[in-house]
Amino acid sequence: MVKQIIKRTLPFAAVLLFGTGIRSTASAQGFYWGPRVGLNISGLTKTTFAKARARANFGMMAGYKINDIVGLQAEALYSLQGSKMTNQNDVYSYNYIKIPVLAKIFLVGGLNIEAGISFDWLVRAQHKWTSDVYDSNNDLVETIEHHQSLMNDSRRFDLTIPVGVNYQFSKLFDIGVRYDISTIRTSEDSKNRAKNSNWSVSVGLRF
Repeated sequence: MVKQIIKRTLPFAAVLLFGTGIRSTASAQGFYWGPRVGLNISGLTKTTFAKARARANFGMMAGYKINDIVGLQAEALYSLQGSKMTNQNDVYSYNYIKIPVLAKIFLVGGLNIEAGISFDWLVRAQHKWTSDVYDSNNDLVETIEHHQSLMNDSRRFDLTIPVGVNYQFSKLFDIGVRYDISTIRTSEDSKNRAKNSNWSVSVGLRF
């Protein structure tokens, strides 16, 4: 258990330490770091029975604006994703630790487009559903909630290509919209071709 916690928190600590160090030594050169938080609209592609879910993402970022046109940014995020079954109460959760590495091209002022590659590790996969229990008079007695782990049936790694639009304000904040293009299917079953589909809107605090 301790080993798992260390593995999950190490990327966040690394980015935090990296950002702290560069802020104190080279902030005048265009370095910045800070927390990010956002909203995911996630689902699965290549399936007709799934619909999107709204979930959260949060973590840390560190970046360097090389000049007025080009910048680089790395992040460590905990991203809650998944989908729902259409017209049913089945809910699927896929939670990832994501390490995006992005190149930024600045267009006008703080407006920039970003693209890169993201290394995503699955840390939790679960299927949740409910069933109703009725008595002999067909009256509802109780609703039972069920949980099933999907870790053994899921791919533990996904390589995604994040692309998006971001705006860095002159002080402190930035806001962006991003879409992650998944390249690896979520299931170990070769017949299941579903992949992650994830839109996100996030806000960053830059120091």
